[in-house]
Amino acid sequence: MASIGHVAVGMAAGRAYASLDGGDPALLKKAMLYFSIVSLWPDIDALAFVMGIPYQAPLGHRGATHSITMALVVGLLALYVAWRDELPMRRTALFAGVVALSHGLLDTMTFGGGYGCALLWPFSAERYWAPFRFIPISPIGVALISERGLFVMLTEIVIFAPFWLYAIWPRKK
Repeated sequence: MASIGHVAVGMAAGRAYASLDGGDPALLKKAMLYFSIVSLWPDIDALAFVMGIPYQAPLGHRGATHSITMALVVGLLALYVAWRDELPMRRTALFAGVVALSHGLLDTMTFGGGYGCALLWPFSAERYWAPFRFIPISPIGVALISERGLFVMLTEIVIFAPFWLYAIWPRKK
């Protein structure tokens, strides 16, 4: 994915999270930003390319960071942050964990290349694909700035339009 869909999920989660507290504008902005970061963080594994780690290795792209286990770790880290910052602990952990998990699950729905996602790491290094794959896979790095990259980004805007609309549509006060 070109990350447009991941950000849309993070922003929609931020809107839902803040709405449970009455939609405080300051909380809304922070929640949308932080959950968007959580939605993107699994792609930190793209650094594996620079470090010479093969794509299909457990620590390669779409490996460990895209797993259910790492989503649980993100949820536990969010639990600590919520405790430290006096936020609703269970809600914060649940939202963060689900948003982190959504990254790997969405990536299994891509087509056009890659090796799938290591959803069950560290218990299995097997890579998985969803039975339905309708999101075009994105070129990596500067190749994103190409005709194919533009096609993928526009496709993601359309696919994730409901998330964008929910996240940014103005609300009555």
